Amino acid sequence: MKKITSTIIKLTALLLLLSLLPLAATAEAKEEEAHWESFLLICNEGMNNDKGNAGNTLMVAAMEPNLGKIHLMMFTWDTFIDYEGYDVPQKLDMPYRNNGPEEAVRVFNENFGLNINHYLSLNYLNLASLIDEYGGINVDITRAERNALNGMVASKKIRLQEQVASGELGQTVIDMLAQEYYLNDFGPNTHLNGLQAVGFGWLQYDSVYNCCERDSEVVAALFHSAGSFIADKVALYTNESGEPKDTYGRRAINMDDISEEDYKFLRQQIAPIFNMSVNNMEEEEIRSITLALARIAYQAEREGTSIFDLIKSTVLPLEATKPYDMVAGTKGHLIDKEANIAAVKEFLYSDK
Repeated sequence: MKKITSTIIKLTALLLLLSLLPLAATAEAKEEEAHWESFLLICNEGMNNDKGNAGNTLMVAAMEPNLGKIHLMMFTWDTFIDYEGYDVPQKLDMPYRNNGPEEAVRVFNENFGLNINHYLSLNYLNLASLIDEYGGINVDITRAERNALNGMVASKKIRLQEQVASGELGQTVIDMLAQEYYLNDFGPNTHLNGLQAVGFGWLQYDSVYNCCERDSEVVAALFHSAGSFIADKVALYTNESGEPKDTYGRRAINMDDISEEDYKFLRQQIAPIFNMSVNNMEEEEIRSITLALARIAYQAEREGTSIFDLIKSTVLPLEATKPYDMVAGTKGHLIDKEANIAAVKEFLYSDK
C-alpha cells in the first residue's frame, strides 16, 4: 500500500511539473521580451499620419540596448490575417485602413502572439522629411532600381503638385522635398535624399517581397543615419570605459550617470522622430527609446563598427516568396499561423 501511495505521489508531482513547464516557458519569454524596446512602424501613402491607405511599411522595430542590437521585422502587406468581423481573411493593412494605428497594433498582436503597445505612424511626406533631417541615407541600388526610382519620384512630384494646385499643400513643401529628386548615380553606397529614399523603399516593379526588402533597407539606413547623427554630436562613455580624452567638440555624456540636461540634449537629437509621427508614447517611454538608441550608438562606436552591423532585418511571413493564394477573388498569402508566431518571436527577441 505504501509503495502504491508513493508511486501515486511521484506521478502527481511529475504531472504537476509538466503542467507548469509551459507557464515557466511563457514567463521566461515575457521576461526576455521585457528587455527589448519594441514598437510598430507604419507608413501611410496618403496625406494623413493616422488614417487612409497604409503604405508598404508595416514593421516591428525592437532594440536591446544592453546587447546593442536592433531587429527590424517587416511584414508584406499582401499577408492574409484573421480579422474579427470579417467572414474571410483580410489583408494585413485592412485594420489600419479601417481605424488607424491603434487597430493595426491590436490586430497585429492578436495574429502573431505579441504584446506590442506602441506605434509610430507617418505619411510618406513626413517620412521623407525625417530622412532628410538626418542627412539622407546610403543604400546599394542597381541600374534597374535607379531607373524605376526616377519614374516613381516623378509621379510623386506630379501628385504633390496637384495637391498644391488644390490648396492642400504649399509650394515650399514641394520645393523642399522634390529638389534634385532625379538620381543619376547607382551602385553600392548610393546616397538618397528623403523623397528618393521613400520611392526606393516602395518600388514594387519586380515583386512585393523585393519591395519589402528595399523598405527594410531604407528603415535600417535611417537608424544608421540617426545613430551617426548622435555620434557626431555626443561623445558617449560609461564608468567602465572612462571619459574620452578628446571629444572633438562633442558633448561628453556618461551613460551610467546621465543628468537631466544630458538627457534633454539627447532627446533633442531624436526629437524629429516623434515630432513628425503620430504616436502613443508618453515621455517616459520616449526616454527609454532615446536611451536605448544612444546605448546602441555607443556600442557601435566602442566596437569601432557601424550601427548597420548591429541591425538584423527579415521579411515575413514565411510564405512571402510562395505563389499567391486566392481569397474571395483577392490575391495574397494564406499563412501557417503557429509557425509564423514562432518565427516572429524567435527573430524579434533572440540575442543570436
